[in-house]
Amino acid sequence: MGIYQGLILKQTCVLCSEQANFCICDTCAQDFSSSPQRCKTCAYPITGHLDFCIPCLTNSPAFNRTYTLYDYQGAIAQLIKDFKYNQQFCIGNYFARQLYTLYQTLPTYDAILPMPLSKQRIKQRGFNQTLEFLRKIQQRTKTPIDIRSVQRIKATQPLFELTPEQRRAEIKGAFSVTSMPYKKILLVDDIITTGASLNELAITILKNTQVTHCDVMTLARAE
Repeated sequence: MGIYQGLILKQTCVLCSEQANFCICDTCAQDFSSSPQRCKTCAYPITGHLDFCIPCLTNSPAFNRTYTLYDYQGAIAQLIKDFKYNQQFCIGNYFARQLYTLYQTLPTYDAILPMPLSKQRIKQRGFNQTLEFLRKIQQRTKTPIDIRSVQRIKATQPLFELTPEQRRAEIKGAFSVTSMPYKKILLVDDIITTGASLNELAITILKNTQVTHCDVMTLARAE
């Protein structure tokens, strides 16, 4: 249970049960994994002196650059699952603050578009986790967060159970888009794995609107 100390509401860390701000303590947060070097296009962890991974050099996706905070493993993976499937909204609030900090370091965009969920998935889960992660950005910036121009029209099966080739086939034709007055946009999702969903979304937007540049921001990068 939280207690007030001055004007700061203290909570219990969901990982270690020690006192914390925003339900995750600084000690646990220091252990979150984040690769020091990533492919500039898809954020895949890389080593050496290259700026891009081999898949992106040979078959670059439709989006230009990916910014991410964490590796999707260990505590980060568990926290995201607890938020998405157990509705622990204090975790979503914590990650929203971290994404806002990352967003402040990025270039400016005409609009931010969260990854849309199908109506079936919204009904099952009760909310769009990516939109929840954008709450702080929505409150503190003037950049519009557009949730209307792109819709998910195909209820795909969970992509993490599929091979990369199966993911690309499953996600094809999953989105519809209406005209939008933007040139440069930021696509946001909670996790990027192969990038199939984000790539299909970017392709759909670039082919059917005036948008000429898509970047990506995610909370975590899975391998």
